[in-house]
Amino acid sequence: MTDTARPIGSGTVTLAVADGVATITLNRPEVLHAFNPAMGVDLLEAIMSADGDPAVRAVLLTGAGRAFMAGGDLSHLHDAKGAERPHRANQLVAAFHEIVLAMARLSKPIIAGVNGVAAGAGVSLAMACDLVVMAAEAKLVMAYTGIGTSPDGGSTFVLPRLIGPKLAMEMLLLNEPVDAETARAWGLVNRIVPAAEVPAEAAKLAAKLAAGPTLAYARTRRLVSESLDNPLGQQLAREQEAFVASSRTDDFDAGLGAFLAKRKPVYEGR
Repeated sequence: MTDTARPIGSGTVTLAVADGVATITLNRPEVLHAFNPAMGVDLLEAIMSADGDPAVRAVLLTGAGRAFMAGGDLSHLHDAKGAERPHRANQLVAAFHEIVLAMARLSKPIIAGVNGVAAGAGVSLAMACDLVVMAAEAKLVMAYTGIGTSPDGGSTFVLPRLIGPKLAMEMLLLNEPVDAETARAWGLVNRIVPAAEVPAEAAKLAAKLAAGPTLAYARTRRLVSESLDNPLGQQLAREQEAFVASSRTDDFDAGLGAFLAKRKPVYEGR
């Protein structure tokens, strides 16, 4: 079943559902998808819609045109004076953080198709995804200290865990663009393809995940998320609980039967 892309809320985001994949597309190309409060409302609605839709088994997040996301909408802050500026800053960051948390709680895997530049919050948005397909021509740049502020969006949480404190500090303090090959070498992205091939490559991965064991993917996401904060004994216990819970699912029955019969499994996500 296919759903053509439809605008969400004010139209800063579109959502399309086809063959088990929800494609969420950032839709402010005239400002490279700079994040503002309206986009915060729309993007959260799209994520929650995808998460609550039983027809959706994987999510793909990308940007329209030539960029993924060029960070926060600085004009939203620059136009404010006096006490209004910190009020708007708080509003903007709170909205983005709600989205990062919603992505972490997703019951389905999510892929980023980084079709162009990702700056500031755009890097955090990509890093909040499970898999990242990046355009060979694209770059990642943090940019926060370049405008006299500290990072947000979970970047100070995620980056040290992905690449270690020293490389995280290099990205966060120096604001030097990280090219695609370096990003892959550091473990920030999974696949690199020419920009024109990003949609197809990301869609291919999303389709593969959409055909997989959805409940097992959800448990795997939670296990990996918890792993860096749990001691070994607790993590082993959590793995045991998840494995036993998975053994009760129709997908495990399908996977086990297919393995023993030496055929490809057909999963239904339940």
